[in-house]
Amino acid sequence: MERRRSLTPNEFIKYVAKPIDPKEMDIWVKSNNICIEKTQLFFDYLCSLYNIMTDTYLGSDAISTEEEIKGHFSWCWEKNIENFNKENINFKSEGDHKKYLWTFFEDSFYKDNGDKNLEKIDLYMNRLFKLYIEKTKSELDILKDIYSLLDKSLLFDNNK
Repeated sequence: MERRRSLTPNEFIKYVAKPIDPKEMDIWVKSNNICIEKTQLFFDYLCSLYNIMTDTYLGSDAISTEEEIKGHFSWCWEKNIENFNKENINFKSEGDHKKYLWTFFEDSFYKDNGDKNLEKIDLYMNRLFKLYIEKTKSELDILKDIYSLLDKSLLFDNNK
């Protein structure tokens, strides 16, 4: 999450709204060392976390305080890590990846838990992680940030 240069209004609109062409997408994937299999793994990781959250969230009537919300997220987070550990895919439990995703889900899931918003989260994750879907430069930057965070959180057992 490096500091990016300031954009003119026209450049900003292109950055957030204009999809790049497929050739440029291929170059971006290669130049950023994006592994397609890891992208799929990270998509599965986020979808699994999201599904645990939606399946176990009792609503703002039952989970309303900041402490309860953080508790729910932390429980879901640990459950997701535990599920992946059972498949011998190990992620760090703590780190920048957890902080980033907490911030994302705190804003997009816990603060606005309506059905339409839940659909938007699902569509957003699909759009972001499916490399065959057109993306804007803004979306690519977000994908790169999340990919990098999750990649750094993967643990490898060098004894195998």
